[in-house]
Amino acid sequence: MSAHSNVQEFKENAPAIDYDAPATPIHIEERTLKLRDFLKTVVKVGGSDLHLQAGSVPMIRVDGRAKFLDCTPPGDEQMNEFVKELAMGKEEVIHNLEHKGAADCAFALPDGSARFRVNMFHSRTKYAIVMRRIVTKIPNFDDLNLPAIVESLADFHRGIVVVAGTTGSGKSTTLAAIIGKINRTRSERILTIEDPIEYQHENAKSLVSQVEVGTDTESFEYALKAAMRQDPDTLLIGEIRDPFSLSTALRASDTGHLVFTTIHATNASMAVQRIVSLFDPNQKELMQQQLALNLNAIICQRLAKKRDGKGRVPVIEIMTKTPLVQKYILDGDFDKLKGCVGNKEAGSQSFDQHLVELFQKQIIDVNEAKRLASNVDALTLALRGIGNSDTKLR
Repeated sequence: MSAHSNVQEFKENAPAIDYDAPATPIHIEERTLKLRDFLKTVVKVGGSDLHLQAGSVPMIRVDGRAKFLDCTPPGDEQMNEFVKELAMGKEEVIHNLEHKGAADCAFALPDGSARFRVNMFHSRTKYAIVMRRIVTKIPNFDDLNLPAIVESLADFHRGIVVVAGTTGSGKSTTLAAIIGKINRTRSERILTIEDPIEYQHENAKSLVSQVEVGTDTESFEYALKAAMRQDPDTLLIGEIRDPFSLSTALRASDTGHLVFTTIHATNASMAVQRIVSLFDPNQKELMQQQLALNLNAIICQRLAKKRDGKGRVPVIEIMTKTPLVQKYILDGDFDKLKGCVGNKEAGSQSFDQHLVELFQKQIIDVNEAKRLASNVDALTLALRGIGNSDTKLR
């Protein structure tokens, strides 16, 4: 079947999904409105986040979309009880909430069926709570529809892999799948430094230590300073957020470790520029060399809504290390890196190439492909089956 006939089939047969229409409220079975009732509902509907705020209807985020519950808003007294239950008598949590305006902690359902990361804060002098579910089931590559090249990144034994994207684009999920494969297939020492921990890895073939900022260590910087004394083979640094975390990642990769990390950027070339912007001016030349020599790949991702309306799927841009990529980084010609994305022979892939693949597999529809396309015209030609080898899908 041609890509052109696929377009026609999708237009004629695809269900009409209005993603902008108001979401149907989520039914909560227990009417006592205790904290555990809300959390059990999060688990039941496959939600990621629960939002509670005095005077506001509770909200759950499902597949990235906000959905309200069909219940009355919690009042001030009820929110006070929630805060006490979550703080569990920890003076530091209460002190931070009352004197600093916000506090973090962890909470688990009594039966151990689910764990949550908690942030409590004030909104117009009233309590507000956001709880994110910590997933214990490590995702696999097939379930995530990730390209084979992403799975192969777990086969490296040294160097650095950067996963880029906006907040909520699935960076942590992709990294969890990669770390999960290393854990299942190699006898190594894996160390992760995260804020917060979003996926719990149980020891398989590897010994895994997960350090959570605020719970296991007082600060991100302190954990990074200690990391090299903890004998890791693979090091996951939750986010490159400042020059110190960047220099730690580069130094670790330069001394034979395999490093995974994330950064906020919308494409691979921008990710490199964001990294370079964090270089210490006094060490810029050295750090640029370290990056060029040790960078294995940059993955950048977005999330696309599935054609059937059930969940989302990552759309991946990949830039792998090639002599040309190294040259452009060393020379500071970062704009030219855009031309290196899409070279499938080198293991690279553009966003639009992946959109075409997801469309052909009937995972996403035409409108979603166009919404996320970097080059809508070129993508449209490819979907109609009239693109050719000269069509640049970047």
